[in-house]
Amino acid sequence: MKKWKASDKKGFTLVELIVVMVILAILAAILTPALLGYIDKAKEKQVLLNAKSVLTAAQVEMSSLYAKDFDGNMTDTQKNEIVAMADVPYTSIVIGTAGDASALEAASTVEERHAAFTVSYLYYECSDGRIWFDGTSWVEEDPSVTPVKAYTITETE
Repeated sequence: MKKWKASDKKGFTLVELIVVMVILAILAAILTPALLGYIDKAKEKQVLLNAKSVLTAAQVEMSSLYAKDFDGNMTDTQKNEIVAMADVPYTSIVIGTAGDASALEAASTVEERHAAFTVSYLYYECSDGRIWFDGTSWVEEDPSVTPVKAYTITETE
């Protein structure tokens, strides 16, 4: 039988282990900010996707109201329908139109009636961020657009 000597043992020295740990620490220090940047970008994209879902749901509900005798005052049930269709977390939603459905009797053109039932402004806020739709594009700052009629939906997530 062979006797084992201390010099026959194989393994890593303390210096080699420290060098490996230093290399891993440097890699972690380099990668962490990059990964956090990707996480922030993903959250921003998620906020935009959620807001687009709310916009679509709001436009569907407004189109539905166009077919009904809508007096211009959205009920809680109608607001809840938008939230249920969008199925996204939110803290605040403001839906705006360029016309007022309560003044439809005075509307003389198709464009005026159309403006009352077309979403031309949307504000969406959740715990990850907020975004606005100004009628043509999505912006991260409050646009100078002022809706003629606005419907607010507020709830905690």
